[in-house]
Amino acid sequence: MSEETRQVYEFDEFRLDAAKRQLLRDREVVPLYSKAFDLLLLLVASNGRDLSKDEIIESIWPGQILEESNLTVNISAVRRALGEKAAQPRFLVTIPGRGYRFVGRVRKADEFLIETETISQIIVEEGIVEGDDSITASPQPTSLASEQSAFGQARASFAAQPQPKQLVAGPARSLFKRPAVLAVTALCALGAILASAYALRAIRSGRSTANRFQQIKVRQLTNDGGVSNAAISPDGKLFAFAHNEKDKKSLRLGQMNGEAPIELLPPANVTYWHITFSADGRSIYYTAAENGPNRVGLFKLPLLGGVPVKLRDDFPAYFTLSPDDKLVGIVLWDAASRTNRLIVSNLDGTNERVLSRLPPGRGLYGPNISWSPDGSLLAMGLSMDESGGQGAIYIMPSNGGEPKALTKPMWRAIERTAWLKDNAGILLIGASQDREENRQLWSVDYPTGETRRLTSDLNNYSMGLSVTSDADSVLLVQHQQINNVWVAPVGDFSRAKQITFGAFNRNDGLLGVDWAPNGKIIYTAMVANSSTIWSMDADGSNAKELTPPGASDSVPSVAIDGHFIVFESHRGGTTQIWRMNVDGTSPTQLTNCGINSQPDVSPDGKWVVYVSTCGSDGGLWRISIDGGEPKRLADKPGFWPWVSPDSKWVACEYWVSGEKSQLAIVSIEGGPPTKLFDLPPLANFRYGIRWTPDGRAVTYRDWGKGLWRQPIDGGPLQQIPGLPDEKIFSYGWSRDAKLFAFTRGVELRDALLISSN
Repeated sequence: MSEETRQVYEFDEFRLDAAKRQLLRDREVVPLYSKAFDLLLLLVASNGRDLSKDEIIESIWPGQILEESNLTVNISAVRRALGEKAAQPRFLVTIPGRGYRFVGRVRKADEFLIETETISQIIVEEGIVEGDDSITASPQPTSLASEQSAFGQARASFAAQPQPKQLVAGPARSLFKRPAVLAVTALCALGAILASAYALRAIRSGRSTANRFQQIKVRQLTNDGGVSNAAISPDGKLFAFAHNEKDKKSLRLGQMNGEAPIELLPPANVTYWHITFSADGRSIYYTAAENGPNRVGLFKLPLLGGVPVKLRDDFPAYFTLSPDDKLVGIVLWDAASRTNRLIVSNLDGTNERVLSRLPPGRGLYGPNISWSPDGSLLAMGLSMDESGGQGAIYIMPSNGGEPKALTKPMWRAIERTAWLKDNAGILLIGASQDREENRQLWSVDYPTGETRRLTSDLNNYSMGLSVTSDADSVLLVQHQQINNVWVAPVGDFSRAKQITFGAFNRNDGLLGVDWAPNGKIIYTAMVANSSTIWSMDADGSNAKELTPPGASDSVPSVAIDGHFIVFESHRGGTTQIWRMNVDGTSPTQLTNCGINSQPDVSPDGKWVVYVSTCGSDGGLWRISIDGGEPKRLADKPGFWPWVSPDSKWVACEYWVSGEKSQLAIVSIEGGPPTKLFDLPPLANFRYGIRWTPDGRAVTYRDWGKGLWRQPIDGGPLQQIPGLPDEKIFSYGWSRDAKLFAFTRGVELRDALLISSN
């Protein structure tokens, strides 16, 4: 046992905890980026001393080539967190031409942290390898990572998508980490892209992609965490981005010279799915859902003013434009043939041609298609087979033909691709088969197929990939997230209390929350960049890691008798359904055919319902808790099933057509839905669909805020009152229906510019 000092600083209503990496204001957590937190900690600990800009940069970004604007951006983030403005400083004073000084009256509150080291062994059956919001390796709609997904055909394509990571199983990690290790890990997390940029290794000299990105410079273009999508103009002087305005979104035009962005379209109830500039840089093309996820349209907006022109309706969320802006490439799901179709047509939909058909198991296919600069080729990410576990970059002629592999199969997810404008290579956002890795930026040389990872950090990059005409600058959207579990008494959510206090990207409860009959909460947390399953008491005490990092375990569901936890895992190279004892011992694989995910165990403990690609396109299946022969329950794609309290019915998201989903009630014995309910525009079932304890209603999430409640008797759909006015993630009622656990937190997305130095 060791005893170490935890440094805590207090000033006015603020409390800065160095070990927990938390800034609190009147006991409420204030979200702060990793580098901004490091900056605030440096300033507070300086004892009122003047800190020069050079000293700050060397302390926060040691050894890095950095534009001063990065420091300015982080200073602004610190001021915003402290609730002050540069013109009216309360704590942070600017020393003109030199640097900054923290002038608040600081009190040190050293606390002693008692640490316990434990060594435990998880029993794994011989021959089993252990193995992903928004974040799992389960088959998901092919779309935005983390907490966004494309609509329509993207969901039906059932690609292995979200964000978890996997490694080989090993001994369970200690529950408590030494503060020094925790601090180092947290410091390296969100801002590590700057450090990783200079760890790049050259590949063969003479390769244009290698020469261009041998050294890179990183610049953060936005700093409020509100960017949901972005694209850079061909000349690299402007960038268009969708910006969150509470529960609405605006479309803005940013300028690289640092001037304030221009509002192109005012805040509205619109979701912007994909944004790209025209070849001449005078217009923006984008897809948006005006009236909910089932009505995505393709639009064109002149940069110099005017109104958007709708070019297509009922359009997929993602598309790629030909270099002359005359053709568009999309992927659509064909229910009749159960294949994804790669389609090229004129912008207005005429002259449509199907270039390729692939089964849903080849599911890295969809948001990642891109056109070569000369218009002759299409690049895309495809899995090598229907398991969806090994992805590569493929090239095919834009007038049709067989896709041919350009690279080796080295990714488990490929989110976006973008050709360099000189045709020298392809950039992609993807996650390698190393299960620890988040989605990072890679380069692929053309035509050799040689690959190199350009970033290596704990952030996620899942959208917004675009390149300038000179091929020297890349824009993408960086995603960071902090989530924690809260518990409230049923009937009075205002008394909710936070019971976990994880740092950025630990994401307690993000990928699943359920209750055991003994009152313990079973939840997920990211450890060593891998999703793991934990248990804790209802007040957050006695937290225990049940599965070690590396297995990418998520979506836990607990049998009512408390004997088993059922979950999805990537232990054998593909996502499957597993069962383990409630203490984490004796893991047993239940499924084998296809990709299997999103499990729920029936309250009577007899059945596990789940989603499978086994001979289907994301169908609902059932298997005994003891394993055996599975049975398909419905003939159309369904997702995120949850069994009713009486174990007779299954509620799920059900795709009644290629572009429309509804809430369905299906018998656990199988057959067509007995009831179907329409959904609100931003309905969201991921990691969050539950029956109410009395079995009279089904609840599910919203992409914007809160939870919806649909009475089974057909009563009006209503939002559950009393919850925080923000997005809710995983949640669930205790077995005695007295307590309600839910995950809340913030998602921070900002536009990032990476330039060849």
